[in-house]
Amino acid sequence: MTQPDLQCPDCSTAYEHADNYCRKCGMYLAAMRPITPAPAEPRAIEPVRASLPTPVKRAATALAIGTALQLGVGLAGKYLASQAARSAGTAVASNAARPSRRHRDSKRTGRELQQAEAPGDPLANAAAVSETVLIRRVWIRRD
Repeated sequence: MTQPDLQCPDCSTAYEHADNYCRKCGMYLAAMRPITPAPAEPRAIEPVRASLPTPVKRAATALAIGTALQLGVGLAGKYLASQAARSAGTAVASNAARPSRRHRDSKRTGRELQQAEAPGDPLANAAAVSETVLIRRVWIRRD
């Protein structure tokens, strides 16, 4: 089974062709095997793809949808903010057209004035705009 020409280069012990390591010194022998190259088969030239691969298509679609949603939400937020500002401006303008409170309340007593000026709803003329933006970043590592 052992061939006389197969000897370990480190310790000169005979080894078999199927051995990966020398049985005496442990040297790696698989690297010493002669390699016979396989004949190269002619390959046909692959045609150029007409479209993108499926994962790229899906990623492009998701990116387009996400961008459209972000633009839509941004425009809707701007529209709602302008409407709120416009309605708040209208409320301020309509309050300016009314006679002043001092002029109306000049005939009232001190106690009546305190009761009249007590705030029922402190946020009656307030306008609030809120915008929530969610960004999710996903890192995919492929080895």
